[in-house]
Amino acid sequence: MNHPRVILVGVLLIAAGIGPTSALADARESSVPVQTILASEREIEQTLDLTGSVSALKTVTVLSKVTGEIEKLLVERGMQVKAGDPIAVVEHEAELAQRDELVAAVEMAEVGVRQAQAAAKVAEAALAQAEAQLENAALEKTRIENLYKDKSVPKQKYDAVMAQYKIAAAGRDLAAAKLTAAEAQVAQAQAALKQAKAALRRLDVRIADYTVRAPFSGVITARYVDQGAMDNPTLPIVQLMDVSTLKVNCDVAQVNAGKVEKGQKVILTTDAWPEVEFPGTVFIVDPAVTPKTRTLPVEIRTDGRPAGAQAGGDIRLKPGMFVKVSIQVGAKRCLAVPRDCLMRLPGTGVYYLFVVKDGKAEKRTVTLGIGRGNYVEVVEGVAPGEKVVVKGQVNLKTGMAVHEAK
Repeated sequence: MNHPRVILVGVLLIAAGIGPTSALADARESSVPVQTILASEREIEQTLDLTGSVSALKTVTVLSKVTGEIEKLLVERGMQVKAGDPIAVVEHEAELAQRDELVAAVEMAEVGVRQAQAAAKVAEAALAQAEAQLENAALEKTRIENLYKDKSVPKQKYDAVMAQYKIAAAGRDLAAAKLTAAEAQVAQAQAALKQAKAALRRLDVRIADYTVRAPFSGVITARYVDQGAMDNPTLPIVQLMDVSTLKVNCDVAQVNAGKVEKGQKVILTTDAWPEVEFPGTVFIVDPAVTPKTRTLPVEIRTDGRPAGAQAGGDIRLKPGMFVKVSIQVGAKRCLAVPRDCLMRLPGTGVYYLFVVKDGKAEKRTVTLGIGRGNYVEVVEGVAPGEKVVVKGQVNLKTGMAVHEAK
């Protein structure tokens, strides 16, 4: 008999605007709007994070090979120089005067060679003439010997022809001796010329040492003397750096030694330009671990310039800068979520996030792995396919009703 009352209550509730549709709307208004993303597997670039200091590929302290007053100092700190460019000139007037003397000695020796060669030619011609005379005398000797055998010529004439032959033979021997002596004179003159030229070359080498030159292309980073100062081979003049290529030396822990290989890509960052990335390459991997530290020395090479669109302007790594090093050691496929999902318990290294299950928030403590960019690996705490709150989780608590924000 209570049915009329139930109907009456229902009518009154409807009249008051209270019903199923209104109750659902109130429930939705009391839930928290969030944005979610499905936890899924993705490839994350694995990196080995280290630190190091930037240094020039080559750094030398330039010294003079000679002693004397610095007559000219041709560079200033910060100047770019090319290999072979003069840096300083040391006074060397005495050496230049000595060179003039040696040049004159070379010229005199050359004259001596020419004169000896001319005399040798004269002696050679005289020998040829003496040999011709001897040949004629030999023919006459043979002819007169035959006639004398037949008693066709008197002994007096025979003796005269034989005497002429002996004279011709002696003349040929004398001419040959003179040619030998003349050739010896040529050899002696040539040796004297060679010696004079060698002395001149030695002096030229020494004179070249009075001009101090850049051993390679680079920039002058320090100047230690002024023009007019006395210099010697133990005093530095300038410091020169080749900054076209820079190197970064790092130490890799023994546990990670097997992950590093020559040729791996590297990203360098520095506090001077926190948002700028500088590309590099692993250039040298030491063959042995350092016994004292149990670390593996690694050298990275870079041109010090930012990659891509960041390459313009004056942004450039400089020797002495401290940098953070990320060596790319390969990609790993793993369960990952955006970093925006994560929150950390204050004063701890414990991270947590919220997942949505049956329309309600559920807090999960997670164990993290590798990270790159905006994504980080979740080792434990979330399963693939679960909805993870990426926005709106600041004031969430476990059990709170949530709905997907539009």
